[in-house]
Formats: sequence, C-alpha cells, structure tokens
Amino acid sequence: MSFPRIPRSPVALFFVLLCACVPTRAQQKPDAPKPATEEPPKKSSLADLVQLPSLPTGPLPQALLAQTKNLSKLLPNLPNLRANWGRNLLQPNLPFANDPSSQLRSAILNKLGIRYKFYGTNDSGYDCSGFVWRVFQEAGANFQRVAARSLWSQLPEATEAEKKQFGTLVFFNDLHHVGIVRDDKTFYHSSSSKGVTVSEFSGYWEKRITGYRRAPVAMIPQLLQGIE
Repeated sequence: MSFPRIPRSPVALFFVLLCACVPTRAQQKPDAPKPATEEPPKKSSLADLVQLPSLPTGPLPQALLAQTKNLSKLLPNLPNLRANWGRNLLQPNLPFANDPSSQLRSAILNKLGIRYKFYGTNDSGYDCSGFVWRVFQEAGANFQRVAARSLWSQLPEATEAEKKQFGTLVFFNDLHHVGIVRDDKTFYHSSSSKGVTVSEFSGYWEKRITGYRRAPVAMIPQLLQGIE
C-alpha cells in the first residue's frame, strides 16, 4: 500500500493541511430560511374610525346665515358681557343712556364693594352721607357735603310716586343713616358692615325707615324727568 507523498516544503505542507480542514460544499449546512418580514400595521385615522356626514355644497339657508352673522357680532364683546353680567343685575331700569340719571347709576355701580369708613368721601372708604354726596357730585350735582340730618332739612319731601324712583334719598334710624332708592324693593347705601352695597327694604331696613326726600332736582334738573 502506497501513501501520498508528503511535501517537504513548509509552504506546501501548510497548504495541504488547510485544504484538509476546510469542509466541502456538500458538508456545509444549508442556510436557514429568512423569516418573512411583516409590514407594521397601519395607524387608523379619525376619518377611518368615524364617518363624518357630508356637508351640503349648496347655498346655506338664510336663517342659518343670519344666526352666523349675529354670532360673529357677539363674540368680540364676550369678555365685556362676562365682566358686566353681575353688574347688569344691579342696574335700575332707565330709558336713556346719557342723562344725569345714567351718570348717577354709573357712579354708584363703580363704588359697589368699597369699604365703609367713618366720614369717608373717596374711594378709600365711604360713610353713608359721604357716599351719597360723592355719587351725586360725579353725576353733576354741586352741593356741600353734609350729614344725613342736614340733607333731610335741605331737601323737599318726596311724593308717593317718587319714593319708588331711582335717585330718591331714603333716611333711616332717626336720620342717622341715608341711602339712594334703586327701585321699590332695594336701595344703595354704605353699610358699616358691608361697605357700599345693595340692600332690600323688606325685613330689617323697612322697620327703620324715617322718610324720603327728593333727589337734588334743582342741582340735576333732568334726573327725575329721565325716569318718569
């Protein structure tokens, strides 16, 4: 038996060993099949989930157009409507906007919530007569600031109809307190416990009414004419 001749050259010997170690193609393991790649699921849009009704393509009805125009006028004034909503509940009914009665109303509403201050005549605080004097001053009346008892003696007595009219002065507690009539149920005044506020006649105050005096008509001639 003959053996293959072993080469004596180191390079040739290395080459023979290398060929013996490398497996043939038949001995190699077949490549594993690559897994099929799956496409990521598509995200459903809101339009796919909810079928929105189709909008009409023709002209809009006239009634809808009118409502849209009214809404467009209202939206720019929404902050003002929200800010004045509470005050509108306190405003007396007046037919005119630029007469002295309207100026008196605005002066009163601007002072609601200001604290009570003995002998106070400005926005840092008011007592009852100081409040009455200040709001009539801002409405155009020009008279000296006096106590409630002095106002009673200077002004004429109010008629039965005037007792329910805005601007009439109402006196309480034997002329120790004075306020301004808002309507037949409520009046404005500076209360020692609540400051400038609106109170109801019924109950506590109704039992303490001394009487009524006309608003300073000679000082504001149009005051009562505007609300008759």
